[in-house]
Amino acid sequence: MNDSVLNALLAALKANENDIDLLLHIADHLSKQSVAEEALSYYQRVLTLSPGHIEALQGAASSARNCDKAELADGYQNVLNSLQAKTPAMAPQEESPVKRVRGAQLKVVDGGLRDNETWIDVEDSSVYLDDVGGMEEVKRLLNLSFLAPLKNPEIMKAYGKSVSGGLLLYGPPGCGKTFIARALAGELGAKFISVGLHDILDMYVGESERKLHELFESARRHTPAVLFFDELDAIGQKRSQLRNSGTRSLVNQLLSEMDSLNSDNTDLFILAATNHPWDIDSALRRPGRFDRTVPVFPPDHPGREAILNNHLKNKPTGSIDIQTIADKTEKFSGADLCYLCDVAIENAIEKSMNSGNIEPLQTDDLVTALPQVKPSTLSWFETARNFAMFANEGGTYDALLDYIRKHKL
Repeated sequence: MNDSVLNALLAALKANENDIDLLLHIADHLSKQSVAEEALSYYQRVLTLSPGHIEALQGAASSARNCDKAELADGYQNVLNSLQAKTPAMAPQEESPVKRVRGAQLKVVDGGLRDNETWIDVEDSSVYLDDVGGMEEVKRLLNLSFLAPLKNPEIMKAYGKSVSGGLLLYGPPGCGKTFIARALAGELGAKFISVGLHDILDMYVGESERKLHELFESARRHTPAVLFFDELDAIGQKRSQLRNSGTRSLVNQLLSEMDSLNSDNTDLFILAATNHPWDIDSALRRPGRFDRTVPVFPPDHPGREAILNNHLKNKPTGSIDIQTIADKTEKFSGADLCYLCDVAIENAIEKSMNSGNIEPLQTDDLVTALPQVKPSTLSWFETARNFAMFANEGGTYDALLDYIRKHKL
């Protein structure tokens, strides 16, 4: 595999070490490059997260054979055969809100056909901003910079203004940027198409650019649509930091698609999220591209209450003082709060097994779990503070700087 592609995939994996699709993508590429030992290790990571994953079992069995680990390969194959034997015939199911849509077709490569199809998930979003707990300032900024102009086309037309460009959400990981993007799609009544790095990067020269173009073309065919790029810094990294011309070409392709010189982006709303806005190429922040920026910081008090209530819903609970727990979890991300609930639930399960009865969750269970969970956002703010104070060109990070000062970070 091209080293730059592998490095980009591994960089994306650092942001989410448990991304099964990304782990599988890396394993498949390593397998194609005949790096069987490394491929096997990534297939095994997938199986640790999802023991019955058919594709991972197939890849692990094949890689183990290529590593001359016949006994291990037979073990994976036996598990695979057992799962396939138990899999019942598919029964008719209700139509899923997520639809798989094909982009490109098979392509002739070196005199033969190679499976070169690009697939995207086109989803009908059923999430709205009212489903986002708290975070009223974020909602206000979204309405002001994005939704209000779209919902008042007559006023925009009177002033000769058209809504163009994209919206960039940035902030610490685990604070709900993807959920908010999905909610925006619901508010717009648009299809939601989420794009990750593994949907674009390819080991063959020029294929990443082709995949990106096909993604935009597919999105244009399903307008109104929200095309959402997660971890934009991995796709649109500063070209001055890139040594490989292929990766720079990918940034150029993204700029071209957003400018829509040869295509119509009407009713195609382009959103993106990043944990590292300072790593994004400056050309992507110019007018007509990602020229509107909304920070998504850790949930406020009402937001924390809503998240805690949601994670404890349908669980056996007793008397829980949600307000007290919300008071004690300032600077916690949504993901941190989810983990806090999981730790408290594990403690309650242990008590239930010891007593032989279902022990309802109490406030003390959550308070006891608090020392085991630290806010993951603090390390992000340590890095972000330097950019907010010393690289705040044009007031890009004014909101970040205000938040840091207000919360004494």
